[in-house]
Parts: sequence; structure tokens; C-alpha cells
Amino acid sequence: MPKIVLTDVTKRWGNFYAVDHLNLVIDDQSFVTLLGPSGCGKTTTLRMIAGLETPTSGRIEIGDQVVFDSEKGINIPANKRHVGFLFQNYALWPNMTVYQNISFGLKNSKKYTKEEIDEIVQRVSHIVKIEMFMDRYPSELSGGQQQRVAIARTLAPQPQVIFMDEPLSNLDAKLRLEMRAELQRLHLDTGCTFVYVTHDQMEAMTLATRICLIDNGVLQQYDAPLDVYNRPNNLFVADFVGSPSINFVDAHGVQAEDGSMDFSVFSGLKAKFKFANKTDIKKFREEESSLMNAKAEEAEEASKDKKHVEKGNKDVKFNYHIARVDEDKDASPEATLDDYVLGIRPEAIKVVSKGGIEAEVYSAMPTGMETTLRLRIGNFILTGVVFGGITYKIGQTVNIKFEGDGISLFSRESGRIIDTGALEV
Repeated sequence: MPKIVLTDVTKRWGNFYAVDHLNLVIDDQSFVTLLGPSGCGKTTTLRMIAGLETPTSGRIEIGDQVVFDSEKGINIPANKRHVGFLFQNYALWPNMTVYQNISFGLKNSKKYTKEEIDEIVQRVSHIVKIEMFMDRYPSELSGGQQQRVAIARTLAPQPQVIFMDEPLSNLDAKLRLEMRAELQRLHLDTGCTFVYVTHDQMEAMTLATRICLIDNGVLQQYDAPLDVYNRPNNLFVADFVGSPSINFVDAHGVQAEDGSMDFSVFSGLKAKFKFANKTDIKKFREEESSLMNAKAEEAEEASKDKKHVEKGNKDVKFNYHIARVDEDKDASPEATLDDYVLGIRPEAIKVVSKGGIEAEVYSAMPTGMETTLRLRIGNFILTGVVFGGITYKIGQTVNIKFEGDGISLFSRESGRIIDTGALEV
């Protein structure tokens, strides 16, 4: 199966950049999810690789074949790229049986004998476990069974790559969970490269071997799911991935002689942040300044090109949200070089019998296996997850600590991650 390479791929309509100079390598037999908010460019990216959308510029390779190159004028049509496509709408013929739906494309291609078609249909129907429904019509099947028929039809021509555009969004929550497991198994059984579009970060985390997170047409991070979760590149990634969402806390302070950070958090509480790795804040600032200067020079150089079109949908700094009881009180001040943002995952907040800091239970939402707590510290609210069947009362006072060395520290100026570490308050 082939590797897919996108080199400097751009798609724009006028001055609206749907995809902005995307560079991406999708390895052979990988399961990559294109993740991001609505309108970020993930479906456009998928359609360009599949040949359903023509890029404005750039180069796309599938295996050894260049399927698009704007400079050389190459644009191989979708039906010659040997790829399969699975849509949100199953698009099954209502007047055809399951067998006829699966074999429809094979018969039209006129490449196969009747015996070969029968063998292929039996093989793919066995893979997705629908061989007992061959004589049924789509109206006689459940949503999950219809989805399996659509998958079997996609597998029948033996595509090199399978593209999926939010294929589970029409299913109910329980069936979506079952189909995620089926897709994982299908990926292993077929050995195909899967490229999957979703706005649901839970789907991306559970299915993918790598997540490609996009915002406003720009690649934000391309990593394994747990790397995206545990070490997000920036504030946007940290906020988008994770349920319940990450807690952001403003921190003001300087680096101590021992390399740790002395912070003031929650409007006056003293805290110490110990880096997981040796991190020099001064060196980080120098690197950050160099990156910003290089980006400015690159933009200036691009503006000199007569073919350059300035981006209308400007890339803006991510506006992170800090949960407060009174949103108008304790607003974040103007950022200085000594201002940072801490990112605390809910599972890092531990309720302890003594020590730590006092917090009031603002709300408690038990689900059986776990309880989601919203904890008030002064005017600030943190979200934590407590595992086990423990009952908490609203208004109850508890002691909390921040556990582990996976707390993220971000530059407030740029939003980039500095490092992870442990937090003591």
C-alpha cells in the first residue's frame, strides 16, 4: 500500500485560504485522522488527495505516482487514483439488494467475470460481517448494517487508500462506539491506508495512529494521539483535544536559580513549577523571537511575488478561556515576558485528605465510573475527574493537589508550549 505525500499544498477561493501551504506525510498502512473545528479545511484536504478538488498550488504523491503537480500541470482524475471513498451519507441504492449494491461498481468496470465478482463480494462481506444479509434491501437493515454495506462496497475494488468523511456521524452514540471498534479491526484486516475526517476529537483519539490537527487551513500538530494529548504544540491544540477540556490558569513569575519557575496563580497563591526536562526560559525566548522574525521575513518575501494573494481569513492568536464564577472579575492583564499559561488536565487534579489547597465543590456530576467535579478556588473554577463511586455535595470543602509531571506550560505571548512539568501550590 502507498505512502501519501503533500508538499506545500494550498487551496484558496479568492483570498480565502481553505488550506494554507500544507506539508504532510501519511505513511503506508497508517490510520490518519484529519481533525479540527468546522471550516478548518480538513474535508478540503481529503478531497484534494482523492482528486475531488483541485488544489490551487502544490504537489501530491500517492505511492510512486504524482497525482497532482501545479508546476508541471499534472492532475490525475479521481477514478484513476485507485482510492476508495466512504461518505457521511451511505448512498446505497434502495432498489438493490446488499449483494447488488456491493457488486455495482465491479460490474460497471467490466474488468471482472461473474465468478470473480461473486468471490470479491463474498470476501468483503465476510470482512465486515454482513454475509447473512446478501438478499436484503437497505430499508431492511439497521444504520450500522447499512454502514457496513457501504464499507464493503468501498473495499470491493481493492483501493490503495480509503478516505472517510465523517462516516459515523449519522449513527447513535452506542452504535458509533461499536463501529469505531469495527473500523480499527478493518484497518488491520485490510492493511489499507485510512484517511479519516472528523470534528470529534474522541473519534480521532480512539481510531488514529496519527492525528493531523488543522485550524484555519494551517497544520497545528501532526503526532500520535497520546503525544497530541500529553504534549500539545500550543494553546489551541491543548484546548481542542480532551474531554473534559483542559484547565487554563494564568501564571506570573520568573525562573529560579534551580531552574524551576516561581509563580503567582489564582490571584495571589504562590506556586512552584518544576520542569520535566532542563528548560532555559531565556533560551526559549530567543528561539521564539527567531521564529517570529523568520515568519515575518517569509511573509515579506512572499508579498513581493506578483502571484501572491494575501490571506483574507487572517491567522489570529488563540483566545484561551479561563473559567471564573464572575467572568468580569480577575480578567487576564496585558501579557508581559513574565506571564505564562498553565494547562492542567482534569485527571491531574487529585482530591486529598490533607495538604494542598482548599477548594469548594461548585458542581458534581457522577456518571458511575467517575465523577466530574467543578472546583472553586476564589473566583476561579477548575474541572477535575475523580474515579470511583464517591459522592460529593455542592458547597463541600475539599483539599486538592496537582499530581504528575504532565502539566503544560505555555508562552502567553505566542501560545507555544515551553515544556511539561510538576506543579506545587
